[in-house]
Formats: sequence, structure tokens, C-alpha cells
Amino acid sequence: MSFYKSIVRPILFLFPIERVHNLMLTLLRVVGSTIIGEWLLGKIYTFRHPSLEREVFGVRFRNPIGAAAGLDRDARIYRQLGALGFGFVEIGSITPKPQQGNIRPRLFRVPRKNALVHHMGEPNCGIEKAIEHIRRRAHGRKVVVGANIAPNAHFTQENITREYLRTFRNLYQYVEYFTVNVLDIMPSSEEYGEEHRATIETMLEALFDFRRGQNDYRPILLKISPDWSYKQIDDMVGILIDTPLDGLVVSDSTANPGNILSPKQQSRMAGGVLSGAPLLERTIELVRYVCSKMDYSYPVIGVGGVMSAKDAQRLLDAGASLVQCYSAMIYEGPAFPGRVCRQMAAPAMAKEKSQRRAQ
Repeated sequence: MSFYKSIVRPILFLFPIERVHNLMLTLLRVVGSTIIGEWLLGKIYTFRHPSLEREVFGVRFRNPIGAAAGLDRDARIYRQLGALGFGFVEIGSITPKPQQGNIRPRLFRVPRKNALVHHMGEPNCGIEKAIEHIRRRAHGRKVVVGANIAPNAHFTQENITREYLRTFRNLYQYVEYFTVNVLDIMPSSEEYGEEHRATIETMLEALFDFRRGQNDYRPILLKISPDWSYKQIDDMVGILIDTPLDGLVVSDSTANPGNILSPKQQSRMAGGVLSGAPLLERTIELVRYVCSKMDYSYPVIGVGGVMSAKDAQRLLDAGASLVQCYSAMIYEGPAFPGRVCRQMAAPAMAKEKSQRRAQ
């Protein structure tokens, strides 16, 4: 068992998770705020090997393991997360205006399941502050940065397109790709109709139209929920095939945890969602499903339940091009991304070693 899991984690888990989470992020930001500090983090944690590198939707990634949206909501620590070993970091969700999110406590651990229960409400600093943070730290960055964009909480059907477009337009020159988060504007499967697909297509077309006028190309991905019906998922795959959309992010937290929570945990989840290890099988199922529907012709980022190198590899084998993690950082600690990369590269390293011996 690692030092983090045997010594550090039991102490941290004595305190409210959001307080600990914010403290750890602050420490990480401070330690990695200087060139020397960032170099030191990279020296301790980052693992690189040519077998891990890949090009996806025209962007070069040093490895396929990314930090999911939620870890760096305000674009404050993406360089430090890169120094820990992540190949890419998705900031956000970023909304046009700052928002506080829901009242605390709003984030809870489920240690026996390696899971989290939360109803965060998309707290973030808004696009102006996010841009300020990115511009301050952008020089010489070594990690790919994507932006997860969403509307503010009190959006209306009339201003949805304007909400997304404002964030997209302002962040365009500062990130390498975008994930369009439509989870909050998508109705339940019982209420879903063709008009909702049309709303998403109209919104996306505004983003495509802006992109056509730019010198640089930024890939646009759409995020899919594990709670959607197959009709909803099929429609999103259809949008991918029929439009200039570049890929899908599959999937997200679930509002339907089944019977894995205790009565107390279920009461905490009222109006919230579950993330972490219990999502893995559903994520693999959905990745395999959407990839088969589009004949494995478009990139997919798999996210949900990845807690080990084996989990990440299973998602890649199911058809994902890249993988994102969130809960694993809380349960496995800061060495997680580097350890996963080292374990994934082990077969290629063993082969190289065997070839050198043969020579």
C-alpha cells in the first residue's frame, strides 16, 4: 500500500471533503507556482514514454490520461496537474458569469465504493477570471488544456445559444479543444423530443460558424450522460456524424446509483449525482456502444470510474482514444496519473528491454 493510502488519506478523510480538496489544490498551486516548483513536481511524478503518445482530433497528447472537468474548475492549477503526469486537463465547467454553486455541504465521500456523491451546481469563476488565470500561466505550458463550457444556472431557452457562444468565443484562443456540456439543458428521457435535438444542433451550428472564421481550428466535443436513453444517445451520435462535431465525451456522473448507497448516503444524494468506481462498467458499455454506432470513425474520451491502469486500458480497448479521471485523485493521491502511465507503458518497455538483450 502506498504512503498516501496508508498514512495521508486516513488523516485527510477525517475532515470534510470539500475543505480538504480546496486545501490540497491550494498547496498544489503554491508548490507549482514557480518554474522550480513545477519542475520538481514533474521530476517526482511525471512519467513519459513514446508508447503513450498519440494524436487525437489533430491535437498531440503526451499520454492518454487526462484530468476530468471539476478538478480545475477555474483554470488555476492545470500546469501543476500536468506536472503530476496528466497528458491533458479539462478546465471548468466554465459559465459566462461566475456562480457560487449549491449550498455546502455538497460533496461527500463513499469510501467503501471508491465513489463520491455531489450536487455542486457548477461553481466557477466565470470566463473573465478563467481567461485571466490562463493568460497568467500560459507561457511555456507543457500540457494540453481543454475547456468544458456550460450555461449559467438560470438560462432560458431563448438565450442558450448565446450563453455557449459567449464562453466559446472568449476562450477560443486560450485552449486546445472544447467540450460542450449539455447535461443541464437536456430533459429527462420521458420529456425528450426532436425539438431538443434541434436546440442542440442550432447551438452547435453557432459554434461551428464562429470557428469557420478563425485561423486556428479548435475541436468541439459533446458530452453524453450515462442516464440518457438510447434514443438520446443515438441522436447525439447522429449529430456527430451529420455535423462538423469532432468527437464525444462518454460519460459523466449518474443520478441513478442503483442500490449501492446506504439510506444516509441516499439522503445526501437527493438532487445530486454519483461518480467514481461504480460507474466504470456503465462507461465501458456506453463507449463500446457509441463507437460501434459510428463505426469507430470518431474520437471518444472515456470518463467515469477509472481508478487504475487496468480500468483505463479497458476503456481504451472498448474504443476510447483518451481517458479522464476525477475521483481517483481523491482515493489514489497525486501519484495516480504517473503511476497509471508507467503501468500502461510497461509492456512496451519490456519489449524494448528484450530487444536490447537480443542485440
